[in-house]
Amino acid sequence: MDKNQFKDAIGKIEAQILDEVQSKLPRKVGIIAVNHFRQNFRDAGFINNGIKPWQKTKRQMDNGSDASYTPLTSGRNHLMSSVQMKVGVGEVTIENNVPYAAIHNDGGSVETTVTKKMRKYAWSRVYAIAGKDKLPKELPPEALKWKRLALTKKSKLRINIPKRQFIGDSKELTDKVNKAIVESLEKIKNGIFNH
Repeated sequence: MDKNQFKDAIGKIEAQILDEVQSKLPRKVGIIAVNHFRQNFRDAGFINNGIKPWQKTKRQMDNGSDASYTPLTSGRNHLMSSVQMKVGVGEVTIENNVPYAAIHNDGGSVETTVTKKMRKYAWSRVYAIAGKDKLPKELPPEALKWKRLALTKKSKLRINIPKRQFIGDSKELTDKVNKAIVESLEKIKNGIFNH
């Protein structure tokens, strides 16, 4: 191998290393992280040194029509599918831009105004659950909950949202990412020595 061939070979290796580190590896890490965080929804808990189960929802405890869904899931799974990656040169960011993602991930309280529209919806739920045009004296517990909302004298409601973390630092994720990095380094090393 003469000087020019050696220089060309080094240039190709450098380009492969840059491509791996700046483009391929961030994508691999992003896919690993997105899949890991979406798995938290399927497992109904946060995976970090084992699974940390989320607090059950009222709908699960009440055995309502949506009781089969785990916390933070639904027929649409909008919150879970909104865990996305944004890949840059040599970096990846995992995010969820759904407006209510942060309050579920971190927990906290929210305040809402009781509107006429909200009261009207609450009454529609009462009648839908009771299943009658005329309400019986004894309402099912779920219908009673909606009736209380429809009749409340409060103009504001404070709702406490428990922390159900789905994005954050995780030992298991760090292990998966480290494994992907080592595999990439091995690939680069093997590429250098096979030239």
